[in-house]
Amino acid sequence: MTPGSKTCCVIPVFNHSATLRSVVEKIACVLDDIAVVDDGSTDADIAETLAGLPVALLEHGKNLGKGAALRTGAKFAVERGCLNVITIDADGQHDPMDIPNFLALLSDSADTIIVGERDFSNAVVPFGSRFGRKFSDFWVRLETGLPIMDSQSGFRAYPAKFLAEFEALFKTYAFETEVLVRGAWSGYEIKSVGISVSYSPEGRARISHFNPWKDNLRLSLLHSRLVAERLASIFTRRK
Repeated sequence: MTPGSKTCCVIPVFNHSATLRSVVEKIACVLDDIAVVDDGSTDADIAETLAGLPVALLEHGKNLGKGAALRTGAKFAVERGCLNVITIDADGQHDPMDIPNFLALLSDSADTIIVGERDFSNAVVPFGSRFGRKFSDFWVRLETGLPIMDSQSGFRAYPAKFLAEFEALFKTYAFETEVLVRGAWSGYEIKSVGISVSYSPEGRARISHFNPWKDNLRLSLLHSRLVAERLASIFTRRK
């Protein structure tokens, strides 16, 4: 079996019906197992949006957060016998044609987390995204000691079992930062792979559910906790 035959693509979606179908159609060209996790969308009937496409639809009765949606998709992948999952956002920011770049780095050992490093050189990137990436990368490097690039990217590959069982402090955007840091602490190899990015998919305005106040507060609290744990572990080893 090739890595792709043991890999499931998980797409968390919350009110991104305008771009979702196009994203799934492109993924279906390169990967067979696809799971869309509808995290309580209210903008459309997601089942109708995906009608006729080779995709499993998993549904949350209400919005539980991106982290919860990723875990639901990972649990499905484990049940399907998949070793790895590739996660991709539903807003059209990422190009599913980059998926083979991830598959080339995966193996049957399922011991690697791969982060898609977005190419900001030619894209019209909002200031908040540029600043957020630098801010997050700084703290993640401090917490792990690793030069992890683009720690905010949602286009990633994970060992399916690890993601399915991961218990995070927060289930929203901070989830992806925490799972990366604790994955590194747990001994998983962290790799990066170059990916393209678009902030105006198909001419539409990009929809973001990031709340500058609430989510930045959660991220600040998370980084404070992770740094404290990192320092405590260092001092413990030195005793």
